[in-house]
Amino acid sequence: MNLKNLNLKYALVNAGFMLLVAGSVGYAFNYLSQSGFETGTIGTAMSVMSLLGIFVGPAVGDLVDRSDKITQKLFITASMVVCGALAATLLLIPSGSFLILPVVIVAFMSATMGMPLLNGMAFIYEKVGGTINYGLCRGIGSAAYAVGANLVGRLWGMMGRNTLPVWMIGGAVLTAVAINLMPDAPKALAKPSADEGAKAEQPEEAISVLQFFSKYPSTAIIIAALVLLYFCHNLFNTYMGAVLAEFVPAADVERVQGNALFIQAMVELPTMFGFALIMKRLSIDKIMAISAIFFTAKHLVLLVSGNVPMFYAGMILQMLSYAAITPATVYFANEQVQEADRNKSQAVFMTANSVGSLLASFVGGWLFQLLSVRSGLMVGVVASAIGTALMVMGTRSKAKA
Repeated sequence: MNLKNLNLKYALVNAGFMLLVAGSVGYAFNYLSQSGFETGTIGTAMSVMSLLGIFVGPAVGDLVDRSDKITQKLFITASMVVCGALAATLLLIPSGSFLILPVVIVAFMSATMGMPLLNGMAFIYEKVGGTINYGLCRGIGSAAYAVGANLVGRLWGMMGRNTLPVWMIGGAVLTAVAINLMPDAPKALAKPSADEGAKAEQPEEAISVLQFFSKYPSTAIIIAALVLLYFCHNLFNTYMGAVLAEFVPAADVERVQGNALFIQAMVELPTMFGFALIMKRLSIDKIMAISAIFFTAKHLVLLVSGNVPMFYAGMILQMLSYAAITPATVYFANEQVQEADRNKSQAVFMTANSVGSLLASFVGGWLFQLLSVRSGLMVGVVASAIGTALMVMGTRSKAKA
């Protein structure tokens, strides 16, 4: 197995994924809104996407855990093919057609459902002597997201809503090429050979989601905390166009949104790049608790923002919130379970984001339409504060266990 330039290759896959996410998830509201759909309808559509992700993510992890033939590389490649093909289909569907909704739902789901597998790949090469610096490589992904989000915002002024499907096609192609530069994951090494079977302990079979929580009950409160934190995070990110429209001229919304997403992603880099050093000074439990506190602080700043500079200032707090909790949960999900359950664990923790996104899409969409944008944001900030309290409680309980 060729492990040369392993970090570079893994970083490139992260970059491709995050470029894809910058265009799809980052501008989903803008695309659907300019396709003729109301906020409530958009929220419902994105809720369906998140709901499917809740079931598909763990199912994918379970499938790869159980199968000897379906590898991380194969599944991610296939999902990118589906994503690119559906994005191309969006270019042919006229604005206002309800056919856009199911195509967008499946395309966006295809764009993201391989990410838990990618996270898990960061650790499996250790079996054959390879090492991946996850924080560094994930930081490269954040840099790609920053550049991509800013470019999409600027291109929108020239190409309009067609910017999104064109961008998704490019991101899917790049990710598919990059993942196939990675060496085959040493999956078979997780199982003893036939000759060793009588001597070695057989690995446990992959478990269902319900069995996972039964087997690792102490993770439940942390998952609940993440759901609430991601609910507020996704509320601001999903409906950023609507939030900015409160105090930004309509013609400037995508440009300001691109700048905000650029700032949000760029400030992640110091934390992501230095995460290995941070772990030497603080335990994963403490990192997760501290980042949760800054998550709520960020959400409060964004809530009271009434102008562009203050909104940008809130985005800077991404450095100590999302940038820290993202790699922390990946390490936590890997360290707190047995080896046979690691793909499932990554999928379950990734599902916390999907559930938060589901709640944000549905609740936010209808609150914004029936009441006001500010009302929806206030609900999100309250949820964020509760999530922070649960995270502090959960990590303290875990540390004592």
